[in-house]
Amino acid sequence: MGCEQSKSFTLPASGGAAVAPAAAAAPQSPRPASADDNNKNNNSPPPPPPLEAPVKLETKDEPEVKIMAVNSGTSARNLKDLPSSPSQSQKANAAAESGDPAFSDNFEVVACKIDEMQVGEMRHVAVPGAKQQVLLGKGFDGDYFAMGTACSHYSALLKNGVLGDNRIRCPWHGACFNTKTGDIEEFPCNDGVHVFEVQTKGDELIIRGEAKNVDNQKRTFPMCKRSSDSPDTVVIIGGGAAGLICAETLRKENFAGKVILLASEDYAPYDRPKLSKALDSDGTKIVLRKEDFLKEHDIDLRKSSKVESIDFDQKTVSIIGATNETIDYTHLVIAVGQRVRQLAESVTGGKWNNIHYLRTLDDAKALHEAANGKRIAILGSSFIGMEVAAYFVGKATSITVISRTRVPYQAAFGPEVGEAIKTELFDKKGVTFIPDVSIEAYTGVNEVLQSVRLSDGTTVEFDVLLAGIGTVPNTDFLHNTSLSLHPTTKALIVDEYMATNIPYVYGAGDCVEFPLASHDNVRCTIGHWNIAHSQGRTAALSVVGKRKPIQSVPYFWTTIFTKSIRFAGFGEGVSDTFIHGSLNGLKFVAYYLREGRVVGAASLMYDPVVSRFAELLAKGAVITKEAVMEDPELTKTAEKVFAVPH
Repeated sequence: MGCEQSKSFTLPASGGAAVAPAAAAAPQSPRPASADDNNKNNNSPPPPPPLEAPVKLETKDEPEVKIMAVNSGTSARNLKDLPSSPSQSQKANAAAESGDPAFSDNFEVVACKIDEMQVGEMRHVAVPGAKQQVLLGKGFDGDYFAMGTACSHYSALLKNGVLGDNRIRCPWHGACFNTKTGDIEEFPCNDGVHVFEVQTKGDELIIRGEAKNVDNQKRTFPMCKRSSDSPDTVVIIGGGAAGLICAETLRKENFAGKVILLASEDYAPYDRPKLSKALDSDGTKIVLRKEDFLKEHDIDLRKSSKVESIDFDQKTVSIIGATNETIDYTHLVIAVGQRVRQLAESVTGGKWNNIHYLRTLDDAKALHEAANGKRIAILGSSFIGMEVAAYFVGKATSITVISRTRVPYQAAFGPEVGEAIKTELFDKKGVTFIPDVSIEAYTGVNEVLQSVRLSDGTTVEFDVLLAGIGTVPNTDFLHNTSLSLHPTTKALIVDEYMATNIPYVYGAGDCVEFPLASHDNVRCTIGHWNIAHSQGRTAALSVVGKRKPIQSVPYFWTTIFTKSIRFAGFGEGVSDTFIHGSLNGLKFVAYYLREGRVVGAASLMYDPVVSRFAELLAKGAVITKEAVMEDPELTKTAEKVFAVPH
């Protein structure tokens, strides 16, 4: 929804303010505004404009044409100009093949016979003259759809993903796109995909649309610009994924006030999960949005800005950094993420210049330069530690992982999967893994740490030590405020709308504790990329009065030696595991159970099982151990859940 389609608005006076919670309880939020509320309050934002109505095409002496789906961005003029018969389609295709510029506007292609498509089927359709194809599908409601073939995140083919209720979930990282509009329904991604018109003509299915959108797979949503008439200012603290998505969503939802995005680093928001997989990443190539894009949409990015304090009574934020200033806000979103847990000097016996941590782009650059061609030791055997170990194979002269657990990834994937990954990947690559130990002594000279003595008596010598020992919410500056924080973790407590206990203040991203809808609303802090995106959008919708509770299913992945392990769900409190496939062959799916119910799934070389599991959780399905033993790839389960009788 852009400014061309609807007028911008100022925020309602109520602001969707939350009611302060009792003691350590979760914050209580007001009920979502209803249509009646908007009628009573003239300051409330208008409802979003309706999608453009499908246009009935005129046909003469042709079989009846039935429009099955239409791109909401396609105008009536464009539809009228489209060729309307198979013979015209053949001419258009011939023009495309000959390079006729007329084809640059529209295309029409006969996809297949109607009776060839089954419910739930997806297939690629070639468009002459285009490099890419179009994805044609038949939804579980019986409607046909046509859209771009690739996920806008990392270009995975959506045909290999999972079809749910009017949406497709990417097989790689779990992003979802609405099959009727191409809009983002689940993250991670910044852009939607194009959709095309599908018609039935006689016994054929015909796809029509703008030719440029076939090869241009990503669809960037129109956004509103700032209006001097709006008195509102939304300040977003945090330049990560949650902060960026929040800012973009505000503009997509026609918020015309100031949007100020405060980033602590000297970079535009970037693809943080890439850092541990490619330490030498070029910062200009992994940004989620270029700075020119943010300027174009009046998102005021202020880099190297650290928040010193917040005055919730006066609604001001004081920052230090490139400029020292105090900023007034009407609404505040806190999305400060987490910081790495560091080794205390009292433990290590001093300050050592060759102990590294990995959280930021600058951290990654420094680690790459320090350990390339050197001996590296890694303290910690979870995602950061093992991805860095994999990265340095062939780059460092030796790699030693020091682990408190028996196998890598033990807490995340369990001992069986961890053992297989260690044996079949890291051992064969020459990575030394020392299990079940802790560091007892640190030895070095001239602020350079040279070795550590372990609890089993082993001494490990190295040139560089990476400590990958976890993260903590980056909320120190909030500790002495009236915001509700978790008493132990210090995570910012929010409700399902991302509202805190203070009116007009919201939280999003790794720094918050929220109710996880897919797992009985258990309150938790989840540092997954897709959750940060989703929370950013949820917070923005709350700010503009279009509140929608977060429903996302946690989804993450780790990549080692070009192999990706995917996980969906929430594995805390797991008591049993069921594994299908071959662990030694590194082709398996593992299901994690609590009280007989599957709460998580991990896979390697078994796509799209994890995405199918995530889509079932999103639908509210309860999956038992008996179900996965009988149907380990969940194909039959999905057919039952998504089937619609006709």
